[in-house]
Amino acid sequence: MSDTPASPRASRLATPGWLDGRLVLGVLLVLVSVVVGARVLSSADRSTSVYAVTRDLAAGSVLEAGDLEQVRVRLFDNADEYVAAGAPPVGYVVRRGLGAGELLPLGALSPPDDDVDFREVTVPVEVGHLPPGLPAGAQVDVWVTPEVAGDQQAPPADGEEQATTDELELRGAQLVLQGVTVLDVQAEGGAFSGSTSIPVVLQVRPTDVSGLVSAMSLGRIDLVRVPRAAEGSGRLDAAGGSG
Repeated sequence: MSDTPASPRASRLATPGWLDGRLVLGVLLVLVSVVVGARVLSSADRSTSVYAVTRDLAAGSVLEAGDLEQVRVRLFDNADEYVAAGAPPVGYVVRRGLGAGELLPLGALSPPDDDVDFREVTVPVEVGHLPPGLPAGAQVDVWVTPEVAGDQQAPPADGEEQATTDELELRGAQLVLQGVTVLDVQAEGGAFSGSTSIPVVLQVRPTDVSGLVSAMSLGRIDLVRVPRAAEGSGRLDAAGGSG
């Protein structure tokens, strides 16, 4: 009898060790993918929480809690220009008009302890010398065109001496107040009743009342509307009484 050939030895899969190169490479690839993915997600969300106003606010309004809401927006390099979410600036005074939904700029606020005391002054403005449909809450610049009569003289501008009548004729219209808020336009009591003037109620700081009243006695008053983007706090620029 011939000898039966021996069966070949069965091969067995070896258990991979922790130092196996392919296993280490696979783990490293997974870790790199996780880190890169986290960085991509974090860089994609660069939004910042800031405050926005919930309703239209006129210049001089005092902020209340219901006027503010927190929103998340992407401001890139402009984040420092707006009020960040946190302690709400309740009690601060709005220096210019803001529209509902508009982000709250830091430059549009005055601290509560600033001079926010205002007076209401009614100014008669001739028809055709104020913007048509001028609404309450808008801001206007107040100009006066003095009438030259007798020895009447123009109010001196800042840093100037009292002007003579000849200088007044050359200078013409002069800026009295800049960026004051309109509280009311009483059109029904003006043009529609046959009068040649329309009473306009302006919100004026106490230090500016004297200059505005003096300007009304000097000549014709013109109101020039200020674009919302350029609105600011009212201030006396030309007429006297700035003390």
